[in-house]
Amino acid sequence: MRILHVANFNTGKYGADLYATDRKISAGLIRAGHFVYDFSYRDVSRNESLFRTTRLGTGKVNRKLIKACDIQRPHLLLLGHSELIEAATLAEIRQRHPAIKIGLWYVDALFHREKAAHVIDRLPFIDVVFATTGGEYLREYATAATRAAFIPNMVDGAVESHRAFLNRTYEHDFIFCGRDAHDPERRTFMADLNREAGKHLRCAFRGCLGNPSVTGCSYLDFLGRSKMALNISRRNDVTLYSSDRLAQLVGNGLLTFCPRVPGLTLLFGEDEIVYFDGLDDLLEKIVYYHTHEIECRALAERGWRRIHRSCSSERVCGYMLELLFERPFTADYEWRGEVFPASATQKTT
Repeated sequence: MRILHVANFNTGKYGADLYATDRKISAGLIRAGHFVYDFSYRDVSRNESLFRTTRLGTGKVNRKLIKACDIQRPHLLLLGHSELIEAATLAEIRQRHPAIKIGLWYVDALFHREKAAHVIDRLPFIDVVFATTGGEYLREYATAATRAAFIPNMVDGAVESHRAFLNRTYEHDFIFCGRDAHDPERRTFMADLNREAGKHLRCAFRGCLGNPSVTGCSYLDFLGRSKMALNISRRNDVTLYSSDRLAQLVGNGLLTFCPRVPGLTLLFGEDEIVYFDGLDDLLEKIVYYHTHEIECRALAERGWRRIHRSCSSERVCGYMLELLFERPFTADYEWRGEVFPASATQKTT
């Protein structure tokens, strides 16, 4: 089928975020045999503006999206993070192309409602909203005409290509990559973790505690040279929610430590990642697996195999298409129970 994929794509970063979800989704759809046209909405907005600014190009990017749909006649219009695309534009597209399916994926946290307001505004024209947040926050996005469905953070074998568990030596025993700005509690946690774990291991923190971030292939190689890593989000009490860091760590073969996020055992068992309860428990488990090399490698490999089997871009994209086009599921998707149905079948036009 023909798919018009509207997302950020960040072409101005020249691949600094090559592991971003938008690229993985396009790759997964292409591997499944579909034609995918990447519509980089922010770049279009800037390029169509006289002064090369996103704000001044908003009207034009909406008109250009309508034009792209008229030219390509896609079977699916798939929106990513696309806050500049207006509800009126989707209404016009539906009027011109009544058979079109429209989906939207969102990988930021749904509990930041102010950031997700643009999603709510466009719900009357969306067939399915896909999000990496589950539970009651996801349920709020199921409306009279729109289904809401959970999707896991996905991996792509061409991106998450390291197998750190095969290394014989490591540059770092334990790492964390993430920000601590404007979050004193998080910064204190990281400082305490760094101080205590550093007594036993070679630790490296990036993007926090005053350390610079690392991006692009330098980031992926940093993961590939590391043995164990922490995945922790700003909130860890929301059903199935995690940042995409989880996929990057587990997908590159690091033994990954994660708080007990509600529902996450649907995706990873106790023998695939290490769950912890608080700082003391985390420290104890880090030291244990650091000193039990065989167990550490075996558990990391099981997590790696699980995520590449269950959460590959091809498999997750296949699930999305099956929901959008109301086809029977072709796999026992572990998260298939996290779908909140719409109560009507007709879209607003």
